[in-house]
Amino acid sequence: MGDPLGVVLLNLGGPEGEAQIPDFLRRLLGDPDVIRLPGPVRKMLARFIARRRSPKVAGHYKQIGGRSPIGQQTRAQAEALRAALGEGWLVRYAFRHAAPFADQVAAGLAEAGARRVVALPAYPHWSGSTSGSALKDMRRAAAPHGLALTHTPSFPDGPGYVRALADNIAPLLTAGCHLLVSAHGLPEAMVRRGDPYVDEVSKTFEALRVALPASTAMSLAFQSRLGPVQWTRPYLVDEVARLAAEGVRSLVVAPVSFVCENLETLYELDKEVAEIARSNGIVDYRRAPVPGVHPAFIDELAGLVRRAAAEAGFGAAAPVAVQEVARGA
Repeated sequence: MGDPLGVVLLNLGGPEGEAQIPDFLRRLLGDPDVIRLPGPVRKMLARFIARRRSPKVAGHYKQIGGRSPIGQQTRAQAEALRAALGEGWLVRYAFRHAAPFADQVAAGLAEAGARRVVALPAYPHWSGSTSGSALKDMRRAAAPHGLALTHTPSFPDGPGYVRALADNIAPLLTAGCHLLVSAHGLPEAMVRRGDPYVDEVSKTFEALRVALPASTAMSLAFQSRLGPVQWTRPYLVDEVARLAAEGVRSLVVAPVSFVCENLETLYELDKEVAEIARSNGIVDYRRAPVPGVHPAFIDELAGLVRRAAAEAGFGAAAPVAVQEVARGA
């Protein structure tokens, strides 16, 4: 009988309270896969931006309850994934820029007896700034403990992921409404360097076009632009204004880059973009939920994990006692 197999659900993380916001921003903006500048310059810039933006970001978080919901929702996803995988799997989660960090999670898995681990980036679309950065960090953390690590691929048109999106969108569609699919933006410079993110977002858009009623009017735009550089277009706010100018009065916005609710959904989409829509004459604005713990989505993740383990030759796992998914355990 082999040892238990580990699974680590990887996501960005978020601040648990106002005091954590500056450190979270410094970590995020100091990531060399997010801002590609020489180390000293990048760190100095990260500190500067974090200091300048923290009060404003804190104000945004106050409007959605004072903290990021990513921790609570990722924990729920890990619990659901553990149930879907069954015996023999130790399911944990780690965040790139907030606790629990990869170091403590890797140590906890090794202590629990795992020697083979599947890393599962919870990003539907591959980007070096998200999945790539998280996997680099997880590999670094796993090495001192002798953990054999493999990882799942992205899943932009994964059937369970697309089904979860479609199930969340379909009840909101009404006659004459327009569906605006929203993805987190990426600096154009990263796309020119070959990052596949935008192409993978397009796969999701086309898969949704097939999954939803043929009569659904749809378009794609990108949100969460930061700084003066060019990001992927069209920008979400510009697309909202364009649709309003063309006579759209009922709009459904569906975020596809996020599997957990976060500041970009609860504040940017639900408050900022909603107000922009209203000010442009859109009288009916609704936003679709993220996949969360939708059963089809959890089944998709479980299938990805099983395939990655089989392809890595990890073999059978030893049964383990059912235990609560713990932070960093």
